[in-house]
Amino acid sequence: MENPCPKKRIVNSVSKGILASQRGIVLPPNEQALFVCKDLSYSIGKKKILKQVSFSIFRGEISLLRGDNGAGKTTLLRAILNHDRHKNCFTFQNRLSAVKISYLGHELGLYTSLSLEENLRYFLSIAKIQYSKEKVETLLRAFQLWTRRLDPIFTFSRGMKQKAALVRTLLTGGDLILLDEPFTALDRSGLETAIRLLNEYSQNSAVLMVTHDPGISFGRRTVSLTLKEGNLETSILSSP
Repeated sequence: MENPCPKKRIVNSVSKGILASQRGIVLPPNEQALFVCKDLSYSIGKKKILKQVSFSIFRGEISLLRGDNGAGKTTLLRAILNHDRHKNCFTFQNRLSAVKISYLGHELGLYTSLSLEENLRYFLSIAKIQYSKEKVETLLRAFQLWTRRLDPIFTFSRGMKQKAALVRTLLTGGDLILLDEPFTALDRSGLETAIRLLNEYSQNSAVLMVTHDPGISFGRRTVSLTLKEGNLETSILSSP
């Protein structure tokens, strides 16, 4: 595997979002980029998965990461999650130390033998976040899981497990929320609820989400990031 960031460099123009402006993107006014990725490359054997990928992410913004199967979407999310391994490529708000990141991948990260409430208490304690019955109840009622909070996860349907994982991710959320196909197995009601909650939670955070759904829409600034043959194309989908 090649070194993803062969040259040590620090991004000095985060506040101006230079990586985005070089691509002709209209930037949010008077805002600093929460997160900047510059020249990230990644190979497996002789196959180049990511080729000098560069982009910026802002608070209050939802970025939709698209691409064919095997394009490197999950690889990119995991690289951000494991940013310590790629320090020379990532800058967080003008510093090299990381902002708080919450992640929901293909593996839902739930202990099936524990109840939903036990799972939430455990993950909140790991994140050093105080358990708030009010916040928990609000989210669980929104996803119609409140009456099942004391039931073990193994009794849940696939869609219910996805909702539970979304609740866990939102409760332990932070500055940057990474989501890999978060709407898998959701019914229409669950999808609408998830979109509404992501709109709310992204007011003070940034969301980077892998999705194959071309029709998905949010009520705030949305950016499309498309991976194709290792290269990243960026465009604005909406800017309320």
